[in-house]
Amino acid sequence: MYCIIKMWITIYYELIFIIFVICDNEDIKTSRTVVLDYSDLAQEAESNKHNILKFLNQTRVQLKYKTQFNRLLHKLQATSNTSRRGPTRRIVAGVNTSIAAVPWQVSLREKTYPICGGSVVTSLWLLTAAHCLLRPRASELSVRLGSSWKTHGGEMYDVKQSYVHPQYARNTKVNDVGLIKLYSPLRFSSRVLPIKMVGKGNRLPADQAAVVSGWGKLKEGGPSATFLQSSTIKTIAMKLCRNSGLDRNPIDPGSMFCAGAFSQPSPDACQGDSGGPIVSEGMLIGVVSWGLGCARGNFPGVYTRLSAPVIWDWVHEHISQDS
Repeated sequence: MYCIIKMWITIYYELIFIIFVICDNEDIKTSRTVVLDYSDLAQEAESNKHNILKFLNQTRVQLKYKTQFNRLLHKLQATSNTSRRGPTRRIVAGVNTSIAAVPWQVSLREKTYPICGGSVVTSLWLLTAAHCLLRPRASELSVRLGSSWKTHGGEMYDVKQSYVHPQYARNTKVNDVGLIKLYSPLRFSSRVLPIKMVGKGNRLPADQAAVVSGWGKLKEGGPSATFLQSSTIKTIAMKLCRNSGLDRNPIDPGSMFCAGAFSQPSPDACQGDSGGPIVSEGMLIGVVSWGLGCARGNFPGVYTRLSAPVIWDWVHEHISQDS
């Protein structure tokens, strides 16, 4: 009996030690977290929340977002270079990122279980992928905002209504965009902030730097992130995108674009990042949509093209009602 008790005591202390090591390593990792300060913009956004689309369209406001985006690129690059010297958690191949660096990021949940990402576009409306909204009813959805952690922190909001683009095609992912309307308006802060969508019909140049973020899998077939990840990636010319290994599933140039790498593995979104934001020049240019695996060579990620008129018009028809 004494031996059994001694054995359980030993196991207990070994478990305590393991938990301590895990928590300690977590603290070490999050100490390299990328952070930005959106406090000034947040105060202005909160003051203009009832006319937020007009506020976000102001040239001086766009310049502030662009400046912050360039800072984010610089910090991500610096942190990524440091992380390569040791273990890192990845979006795939991303870095720990505070929600304060991407305060428009949303965690979408079905009955409290995280299923997708999303973006804040007004105080009542969130943008995500259509395929994230096919199964759950609006009453089964909720969102977590303002937290870098997937499982706790920030604030939870109930969903009033969800909408799938009427021309979304499930088999091809054409027009893969959806909208979520909340019951109550958000209070904007440095950790919860809307982002302007790219302009209607805007051309997206190839090889343009962008940032993708989310709590999806850290590698293909691997575990999901618990702390928010982001990475810099670059847009890919449509000709290359259509000639890549993705051509088994047709690319629709009108409603999709590719980002990542064409000839070698690179940072990429993965399962669980769907619906999340891809941002460039301080504007929301796309939604994480689909791909073949994660971060494979010759298989770039595919994103919903928000500048497409058929998508842009539908989104703004909804979000302008309460802005």
